Amino acid sequence: MSIENLRLKFNQLTLESEDHWDYRGNCKSERDYVHGFCTYPAMMVPKMQREILEVCLAQSENKRPKLLDPFAGSGTILVEGMLQGLDIVGVDVNPLAVLLCKAKTTIINPEILKQHTTAIKGKITELKKSQVVNHSFDGIEKWFTEQAIVDLSIIRRAVMEDSDINIRRFFWATFCEVVRIVSNSRDCTYKLHIKEKSDIDSYDKDGLEIFSKTLNFNVEKYLSFYYTLKSTGKLKKDGSSYKGNIKIVLGDSIKYLNHTKQKFDLILTSPPYGDNHTTVSYGQYSVMPLRWIVCTDIDEAFDDKLLSTLYGIDNVSLGGKSTNQSMTKKRKSVLLKSQTLKLQSEKIQSLAAKQVNKLVAFYSDYDLFLSAISKRMKPNAVSVWTLGNRKIAKQEIPMNNIMIELCSHYKLSLVTSFTRKILNKRMPEVSAYTGENKESQTTMTREHILVFAKEVQANE
Repeated sequence: MSIENLRLKFNQLTLESEDHWDYRGNCKSERDYVHGFCTYPAMMVPKMQREILEVCLAQSENKRPKLLDPFAGSGTILVEGMLQGLDIVGVDVNPLAVLLCKAKTTIINPEILKQHTTAIKGKITELKKSQVVNHSFDGIEKWFTEQAIVDLSIIRRAVMEDSDINIRRFFWATFCEVVRIVSNSRDCTYKLHIKEKSDIDSYDKDGLEIFSKTLNFNVEKYLSFYYTLKSTGKLKKDGSSYKGNIKIVLGDSIKYLNHTKQKFDLILTSPPYGDNHTTVSYGQYSVMPLRWIVCTDIDEAFDDKLLSTLYGIDNVSLGGKSTNQSMTKKRKSVLLKSQTLKLQSEKIQSLAAKQVNKLVAFYSDYDLFLSAISKRMKPNAVSVWTLGNRKIAKQEIPMNNIMIELCSHYKLSLVTSFTRKILNKRMPEVSAYTGENKESQTTMTREHILVFAKEVQANE
């Protein structure tokens, strides 16, 4: 890959317009194809990742480079990779993310999908008239009204009775959005916060109707995706499957990278901005829909113990493990690798001592991740990272600078960087501060995009 040309192209685009990467006014409209299947925390802007990918591919010497997203989330990068005809690998520790990735990237014959769509609507009508055994789990009455439980139970039973697992995953992805809409959780945040009693008492949503409309929407989006892939030669001649290789992994990215022998040409991703408990609560957001879904339909590796608490998924994410113990050697090590992190930790220590261990624990895990991924990158391999700088005790944690410092230890050289304004946020402009003073603080308004290249070693 021509690294210098890559730098020049990104810099050219950035200099042409200071807000080039903001995609002002058209972010939402770019949820085309299967990108809009289901709401997910901190979703990427498909148009931006599409343009980044196109720039990288234009400089690639490999006709079909291997693309990895180690924090796959809702699958934005993977879908864009398929549109380019690439071999793709996505990894995520969150079962909901893996479900969405599989639902979006699995090729289903359009006529078969239409037949099953008609069939499930008929099954729902049939079940509505009969006695349905309602689904149940601990706390269900808190998070769902009686009518919502009935509606969701009917849909759940109808999905379970479909014999095709790929179709069921498609339906489950649709179902997740319905669970979100009819739940008693507030819409303004990804964390689970119960609505006011008056709002719950005024519940009048028809879950069955919402499912039908959402399903129609998702089928339409999938058909657009399918026929685009087919018309551009990305599917086999009979249209039955994707030409490239697709691998979706449920699990810890570090463990996957340390065990796989595969090496990658291109990495595009947006890692967590900090431990999920105090930043974006991917796991907490995902628990409710996952408690309605048959776990084995998502992945055989799905351990339903993750759903025993609201924080199970977040606990196994980067920095999620207990931080009550004194600083370990590996946590001390990451402070030596990043002067920026060391200085910020010292500042926060006097303002929010309880938060320091969480901060260092996250970057300690993140450092282990960078070590693992650097070993799985080919010489001159390019990685592009979309990052956000969170705040602790009103102190901005410059993840972009910390990232540069940590990457230097793993022979990952900064090619270029640029920023974009976050124009559409599903989070409050002001968030509660959990430090000793219980003050509020503004949330992040910008993202930083960093482009790195793997240095060529003498023995490679």
